[in-house]
Amino acid sequence: MKKLQLSTITYIIRNLALLPIFLSVLQAQTTPHVYLQLSSQTVTIGDTLTMDVGITQGDSIKSVLIFLNYDEARYHYLNGYSAELFQEATFFDIHIHRQADDSLLYLVGVILGAGRYVKGPGVFFTVQFAAIDTGNALFRVDSLKFMTPSLRYFNGSADSANSHIFPRDTFPPAPISNFRVQESGSGTLQFTWLNPNDDDFRGVKILRSTAGFLDSVSASATVVYDGHGTSFTDTNLKNRTIYYYSAFTYDEIPNYSRPVYVKAEPKAIYIYVFPNPFSPYNGAKIKAIFPYDTAIDVTIYDTVGNLVVKLYKDLAIQANDATLDLSWDGRNGNGDIVANGVYYCIVKSARGDKIIEKIAVVR
Repeated sequence: MKKLQLSTITYIIRNLALLPIFLSVLQAQTTPHVYLQLSSQTVTIGDTLTMDVGITQGDSIKSVLIFLNYDEARYHYLNGYSAELFQEATFFDIHIHRQADDSLLYLVGVILGAGRYVKGPGVFFTVQFAAIDTGNALFRVDSLKFMTPSLRYFNGSADSANSHIFPRDTFPPAPISNFRVQESGSGTLQFTWLNPNDDDFRGVKILRSTAGFLDSVSASATVVYDGHGTSFTDTNLKNRTIYYYSAFTYDEIPNYSRPVYVKAEPKAIYIYVFPNPFSPYNGAKIKAIFPYDTAIDVTIYDTVGNLVVKLYKDLAIQANDATLDLSWDGRNGNGDIVANGVYYCIVKSARGDKIIEKIAVVR
């Protein structure tokens, strides 16, 4: 009787020692580990990204529900289908599930046909997305739920639950804003603008054409500015010619933004004196035309450079004001009529422009 009791106790102790091993095997069979495997780690706009969901260990699985979280602003769900391990399976669409904290989860479901189930490892279903942006998107398994052939649900765990997609940058910075042009003198145009605040902004290219606006940057285009400033002056232009300017921002790739347009026509600075020659008894009319608002000084000198008279000082005129008529009655600063001969009418602007016109006086 004692020997029987001893052998029974020994048997129980030996089997208790094996219990942890038995439980670990059972755990391996009932706790599948799921992974995400992406077809590419780098995508560009329009690329199709395939994500395989598979199992690395575990026992019989009849169906799987997975909460998949990804950035829908960067990827658009296309479709899903079961892999070979899930024969005759039904793939449920990805359903958005809004959480209490206002985050979004995406429910993916695959259910086997009657009498079908799979044993891991292997891929058990695949989903496809189309890239609509090139940001760093994160695919994350938030929760898993498996159903065994006996229809018992249990939760699983995921290996490599987080998967990042790193983009090929195809997005340019924002275009410039407040692109303005001002006629700043004969054959000269002055431009100003505001640069974008994008982190990848590297510079601005301004293209010039006389045939029309340019929609893209090409090797044959005339680039008149390339830099990261906010102003530029284009010189040595032909007056009375319309110029078309297209401005593009770019990044380090470079990706170019959509163009911003402006056109302008540089105009010369003119002064007209009529009649010329003129009689001091009738006087002469002087007409000054500037392509910008300014203040001018009008002064008469003789041929050896002596000051004859200061006609106007800090006279304000408006751009292209052809109706502004000035005059000289042929007298010097003392009020005396000058002698017959050639004199010089010099017009200076507040911007530093200087125009000289000859005037002949005949009594």
